[in-house]
Amino acid sequence: MALPREFPPLSAEQVVGSTCTRLAGLGSEIRRMFLLGEERRRERPGSKLIDLSLGNPDLEPPEAVLKALIEVASEVLPGAHRYMDNAGYPEVRAFIGRSLSHTEGVLLGENNVFLTCGAAGGIQILMRVLLDPGDEVVLFAPYFSEYVPYSVNMGAKPVTVPTDDAHLPHPHALEAALTPSTRLVILNSPNNPSGVVYPRATCEALFEVLRRHRERTGRVVHVLSDEPYANLIFKPSDYVPLLPLYDALWVVRSHSKDLGLAGERIGYLAWGKALEGASTLGALRNAARSMGFVNAPALMQRLLPKVFDARVDTGVYAERVRAFCDILAAGGVSCVRPGGTFFVFPKSPVLDDRAFSQALLEKGVLVVPGSGFGKPGYVRCSLSRPLEEVKEAANIYVLAYKAMQKEADKLF
Repeated sequence: MALPREFPPLSAEQVVGSTCTRLAGLGSEIRRMFLLGEERRRERPGSKLIDLSLGNPDLEPPEAVLKALIEVASEVLPGAHRYMDNAGYPEVRAFIGRSLSHTEGVLLGENNVFLTCGAAGGIQILMRVLLDPGDEVVLFAPYFSEYVPYSVNMGAKPVTVPTDDAHLPHPHALEAALTPSTRLVILNSPNNPSGVVYPRATCEALFEVLRRHRERTGRVVHVLSDEPYANLIFKPSDYVPLLPLYDALWVVRSHSKDLGLAGERIGYLAWGKALEGASTLGALRNAARSMGFVNAPALMQRLLPKVFDARVDTGVYAERVRAFCDILAAGGVSCVRPGGTFFVFPKSPVLDDRAFSQALLEKGVLVVPGSGFGKPGYVRCSLSRPLEEVKEAANIYVLAYKAMQKEADKLF
């Protein structure tokens, strides 16, 4: 028998296309810090490292979710695991539409919902529908870092708009950023990385800017409200439904965080009556097909109606955030207190947040520089660790902050 032929290795230029190479240049600070943490574990086996880098929820799915999952998986239904409409099962879409009608204050039905492979899948499907090469996508910093490669992947240009010291967008800043090429504005509340919840007045002011822009230019700017943490708001009264406030608005959600199902990739897009044209679902179906998503997982679709109102214990995240922020405040570290999520976005003692993140890593705490979220001078801490570790990390943070601040003061 002849030995298999050995082929010489191909170069990176022969393997990786220009688009992928360009995306690689937009490397994720989250992944970079995670890999640095892995390197430290290899180099210092046995040393403790409190990993606050990845936004990977640690709370397990509620018992009701696990029981329902067993029930759904045990059902013997002909065709239950075959392909279906790219938009998802009609009965599940109708259920979500009815449920959102109560929470969002608008009448939604089957034709206002598209089931997706998590929120990320929904965002990319919608971008494929809305964006043409050269279009601009407005991102309020701090923003979820993956919005940048998502936009670039569609040939669009991400435009960063700064927020104030409370990490809230300002209408004047938005107005200054709008051009004839602006096509999409992304809102993310509760926000990743800051945990800040945008007040109703802030959102209404932003929408008014977009309406005036439409009157002047005739250009409709769409809004994508990315809401994977909508059910992790600490005070339910802080929740602001946006669908009634702006006509060209799309909501994307997933159940990665509120049901502890991050690895199952189930979410949806929803939109109001103004966007309910005859071609809307068809365009989304074609986008999903062209990108290879095809449809959301059948098992997870059938699970959703059974567990839609279930939740992980948000109080666990709220307690971690409170404890972390209390320790930072007592140590003189500035930090806007989050209104939801399990993220905290405190100040770095120096603008070079990468240097401070490296200093924290040396002391056994892994965080992500705010530069990766478009707002240097801060770091993101993902409190998906037990409370005692969160407190320990906060105390280390304060010590490292004061030490670096003292060194910086010597230079001036």
